Amino acid sequence: MHPRISLNTISSFTWPLADDLAMLRRLDAPHFGFPLLKIEDDLDAGVAAIRAEALPVSCVAASTATASLLTAEDALAVLAPAIDAAHELESPLCYFTSGTTPDGMPTDDAFSALADAVPGALAYAEGKGVRLAIENNSVTNRSLGFVHTLPDTVRLCEQTGLQVCLELQNCWYEADLPRLFRQHVAHIGIVQVSDFRVGEGLQLNRRALGDGSMPLGWMIGHLLDAGYEGLFDIEVIGPSIDEEGPESALRRSADRLTALLEELGA
Repeated sequence: MHPRISLNTISSFTWPLADDLAMLRRLDAPHFGFPLLKIEDDLDAGVAAIRAEALPVSCVAASTATASLLTAEDALAVLAPAIDAAHELESPLCYFTSGTTPDGMPTDDAFSALADAVPGALAYAEGKGVRLAIENNSVTNRSLGFVHTLPDTVRLCEQTGLQVCLELQNCWYEADLPRLFRQHVAHIGIVQVSDFRVGEGLQLNRRALGDGSMPLGWMIGHLLDAGYEGLFDIEVIGPSIDEEGPESALRRSADRLTALLEELGA
């Protein structure tokens, strides 16, 4: 497996941590990321179990699915546990989606509120040696966040100092990506990779790499040409992954991504 690959255990969403760790050993993963919800019931035990594996943690996802981050107090309260876990596990990055908004709130107001709310969490993360990144989440999952397009995500990062957790599936259909990658590569903290088959349902419906319609080689090539030097985090979830099984889907995806990265000279 290419050393710049990370496997994200959101792909095995319903599995307990022990099963995730056993899978990662079998796959010989060079890095892995995980959602904090995997260990929220007992953070100390979860951190200890992951630390015992001595496997580098690429990123920790904060639990923002039902949370509002639109005040400084809420943003710090929601993000601090994931930042702390990243610090304890020597992970360089914690990422999050922008969370919920009140009914009727315009997106412009939500952006302004979030930009005003995150400085305290950013300072907290910096004090822990952790970079804080926001994911461009799918418009089909508006309940998880309101920052959808790559231009909007970059604009927010320029305003706040956040980095981008670049989810390729949520921007592959946008125009002008090579320019955006070149101009804003310094903001990209990690790149999340999956595939999607055009014509299928959009919500939480990802494919193993190579099974869909996305121009993955083209996008990854432009990211490398732009100077991106970070990790590529495989995050697959959905009906086809459940049917095949997360371990098989991750293995095939890692093989495909390894071939692409080697072909592109990474």
